[in-house]
Amino acid sequence: MAKRIALHELVEKIQSGKLTPQEARDYFLVEPNVHQPFDFNTYINPDNVDVSNLESLARDADQLARHIPVAPAAGKKLATAKTTAPIVAEGDSWFRLPQIFPFPKTCIDFLVQSGYPITNLAHWGDTLGDMLLAGQFWPYIDGRDDLLLFSAGGNDIIGNGGLATFLNLFDVDHTKPSDAPYYVKQAFYDNLEKVVGKIEAGLILPMVSRHANKRIIMHGYDYAIPRPQGPWLGSPMASQGLDPTFNADLCQAIVRLMIDAYNVRLKGLASKYNAVFIYLDLRGTIGKTEWYDELHGKDAAARKIAAKFAKAIDAVTVTAQQKAIAKVHQPPLAAA
Repeated sequence: MAKRIALHELVEKIQSGKLTPQEARDYFLVEPNVHQPFDFNTYINPDNVDVSNLESLARDADQLARHIPVAPAAGKKLATAKTTAPIVAEGDSWFRLPQIFPFPKTCIDFLVQSGYPITNLAHWGDTLGDMLLAGQFWPYIDGRDDLLLFSAGGNDIIGNGGLATFLNLFDVDHTKPSDAPYYVKQAFYDNLEKVVGKIEAGLILPMVSRHANKRIIMHGYDYAIPRPQGPWLGSPMASQGLDPTFNADLCQAIVRLMIDAYNVRLKGLASKYNAVFIYLDLRGTIGKTEWYDELHGKDAAARKIAAKFAKAIDAVTVTAQQKAIAKVHQPPLAAA
C-alpha cells in the first residue's frame, strides 16, 4: 500500500527526478482515450494523492505525467551512437508514452539510452496538425540541431477516432482478406491526400526553404493488429460489422491496406525531396506477439525500431561528415 502524499510532494518528486517507476504506478492512473487513437487519458490517483480542492487537476494530469522522468530501459543497449550531432524528435505516442507501468519504452527511449543526443518534444495523442501548428521543433532546427526525427499522421489517417466513417458495412460476399479494398471508402484516400499535403506544405517545404542542408527522418508505422473490443481499431471496425473476433484476417488486411497507402505516399515524398526528407519503412518490423496494444509495440519491438532509426541516423551523419571533410580539403581552383 503506497503512502498517501500531498499533491505538492508529487510535483516535487517529478521536478527533482526522484519519482520511481513504482511510485508513478501508485500515484497515476492511465487509460486509452477511445475518442482519439495513439492517445491516453492520465489521472492522479486520489487514493494515494491528496488532491483536495484540486479535483479538476486530478482528472486531467496529462501535462504533469508528461514530465515524469524516463527510467533506464532494461536489457542490452543498442550499438554505441556514432554521432554527437544534436537531434530533435517530434511526434506522437510512437516517440513518447506515459512513463507509468506497464507502458513499454519507445524507440526514442532506446536511442537516448544508447547515447544519441536527442531532445524529445513528442507527446502521446498529438496530431500532425498539432505539431505543425505549435512548431516547437523549429527553434531547434533553426539553431544547432541538424536532424529532425518525425512521427506523425497515425491519428490523422484513421480519422482521429472516426475510423468507422472510412469503412463500408460488412458484406457476407466479401469475407476474404483479398476483399479488403472493398471496405475502404474513397473518403479515406481523400483524407490521406490532405494529410500528405500537410506534411509536404507544413514540414518539408519549410525545411527546404529554411535549411536545405538539414534532414528529416519520418516513418509510416507498422501493420497494427485490430483486437476484439480494441478502443482504436477493433471497436470502430466492429461497429461496421467487421468484428476482429470473427474476421481477424480480413480486419488485419484492411489495416495493412491503409498503412501501405500511407507508406507509399511517404516514399513518394522522399523521392521528390530526397535532399531533405528521408522515409523509414518500418512495415514488418513488429512481430505479431510483440504488440503491447492495438497501436504500440512492446519493449522488444521498440528496440528493433530504434535499431532501424539508428542505422538511418548514422547514415545521415556520416554523409554529412564526409561532405564537411570534402569541403575542407577541396583543392583551390586553379588560377585562370
